[in-house]
Amino acid sequence: MIITWGAALRAKHGHEVSGDLYVARTSGSGFFVASVIDGLGGGEEAARAARAAERVIADHLDLPLPDMMRRAHTALHATRGAVIGVLRLEPRSAAATYVGIGNIGTHVYSRRPIKPISKNGILGYRLPSLLELRYTYDPGDLFVLYSDGVSGQFAHDMQIDLAQPPQALADQILHSYGKQSDDATVVVIKTVSPA
Repeated sequence: MIITWGAALRAKHGHEVSGDLYVARTSGSGFFVASVIDGLGGGEEAARAARAAERVIADHLDLPLPDMMRRAHTALHATRGAVIGVLRLEPRSAAATYVGIGNIGTHVYSRRPIKPISKNGILGYRLPSLLELRYTYDPGDLFVLYSDGVSGQFAHDMQIDLAQPPQALADQILHSYGKQSDDATVVVIKTVSPA
């Protein structure tokens, strides 16, 4: 299974620094890890919290997701905190796992009932009991992770061309459904069978 992805983000209107970040990387074990991180509030302090979480994820791509979250929670104690969603795809087994804390949205375009949810909490402040959700996905499935600066209404938009490359799709969702009043980030991951 081949994985392609695209991401789009912008700071809220009138700000130069976004408190949102994303991670999209392949681990040494061949896992693909994608995350959207939203530092609380906005500006530089929110960005500092998001960067702390980003470093933990990038440095520990092969850790089980609950362990990754616990490490990130500890790393964010001295910050204002963040909400986060982390998705791991294992292309060899077509397995997907997800852990989310706070209001990070996910939408999956699939024939299968893949509906990742996040638990209430704030990384660095109040860590909930972690819920790791596991799914099997099909070639052609599309995963979308997005911060609360993006309206989830895109999932009902029948005019969106899901066949376009992930970067074009991420740009379209952000352009059409990003809120000017908040930092906004969207990551789109597409799974494809090798030819």
